[in-house]
Amino acid sequence: MNDSWSESLKSYLLMTLPLFVSVIMVLLSYMPFNVLLPTSIHPAIAVICVYFWLLNRPDVFNLFSVFVLGVTEDLLSAAPLGSNLFQLLVLYVLVSNLLKYFNGKPFEVMWAGFVPAAFVAMFARWFVVSVYYGQFLPLGMLMFAFLITVACYPLISLVNVFVQNKLMADEA
Repeated sequence: MNDSWSESLKSYLLMTLPLFVSVIMVLLSYMPFNVLLPTSIHPAIAVICVYFWLLNRPDVFNLFSVFVLGVTEDLLSAAPLGSNLFQLLVLYVLVSNLLKYFNGKPFEVMWAGFVPAAFVAMFARWFVVSVYYGQFLPLGMLMFAFLITVACYPLISLVNVFVQNKLMADEA
């Protein structure tokens, strides 16, 4: 009886590992490091994590995980409440509908697919925040954050690949 309980607990912890690692990376992305970039412009780590996990492990990273990650980022950011969640939900819908085209493709194809998906999601968030404030926000900040996000995709994906291949290998 004890073995089955410990096995089910281990299985549950392995299933929540992608969400846990994603939340930790989002928390780290909001840490105030002394860099040359303004604090309002940083890569959209949550967008990268949602895209990666929905393509590679949609069985463990579901709508609930997207919701938790979006609420976490909403609570950390200075943006209007719900805007980050809306961004991740737009990305969830895009990736869920395009999953069959990217399944089993090489990294370069997945990265190329990330570019338009991230742009649509980030633009949707920009539009919602602009409507909230009643004026169009500068597009330059959106484009710069988008370019930083696209450039950071391989590094964040490398962390996620490590989690998937090394830490979640016991599940398979």
